[in-house]
Amino acid sequence: MFPNEPTLSNSLDPSIKSIKQNVHTAVGDIRQPWIDLGNKCGVSEFTSKALFTLGMMRRYVLSANAVLKEMRHHGFLSAYSLICSGIELLGRCTHQSLEVRQHPVSLSTERLEAGLNYIRNPRLHQGVIIETNHYTNSAGGYNTQDLVNLRNLVTHGACISKSSSIKADIELLHNLRVLIYGVPFDEIDPHLGQGPHKGALDRYCEELLAGDSNRCNQLASAAISPSPTHLQGGDFPLSTQVVNEMRNHVQRNLSGNNFPVSGGYSKRKDYFQLYR
Repeated sequence: MFPNEPTLSNSLDPSIKSIKQNVHTAVGDIRQPWIDLGNKCGVSEFTSKALFTLGMMRRYVLSANAVLKEMRHHGFLSAYSLICSGIELLGRCTHQSLEVRQHPVSLSTERLEAGLNYIRNPRLHQGVIIETNHYTNSAGGYNTQDLVNLRNLVTHGACISKSSSIKADIELLHNLRVLIYGVPFDEIDPHLGQGPHKGALDRYCEELLAGDSNRCNQLASAAISPSPTHLQGGDFPLSTQVVNEMRNHVQRNLSGNNFPVSGGYSKRKDYFQLYR
């Protein structure tokens, strides 16, 4: 499926001094689980890692959508936290620093910032990630620090950093969905026009499918692992499901000339537009 499949890293890089030796020991082999999972799913080690990673990012988006479907505006906190988890995972795959991609316990803010900068709307002023009708700062919208502070507020109760003066306004989740998951075929975006328009997950998936050497090498060295087998009876049921589901999903979309990740998603299934 992926024309460029670099060899995955066997372990956390020993040159990264900020990762203590006991952490190296606890993490152990970061390649073998992908070999085992790939064998179970009938795919290569790189393909198993790529499909699992893409599948988890997609599930974060769909999980946030499910929360909003059930809880409407009361689900804002959980939905935003889920979306940020998907964006942070994207940042772990795309950050230029090996240390940030591999550190298993620290540098989450750096990964989130990298993910936000990957999905940012390029038509906005430099430093602005997203804009809404309800909130603008001196630069014209939410910057990286605004969105990081809001993540800390909804996830940790603002115990890490102050929440500043930002607002969790009603358009933020919808506009984030547009950035990360695109505009579905039956939706009209005021700036992009009639959908479908691809989002960041489609762009990232297309880079891997095109064999982009930088993206493939970054993913190959990122410290990501399938769900721990000791939590799954020594097997990979959840991870296997994610890989097989994502493989079928991408292949079905590509054969139907749809975007690889967001294909099949429609406005009638979407609950990020809390005002509709």
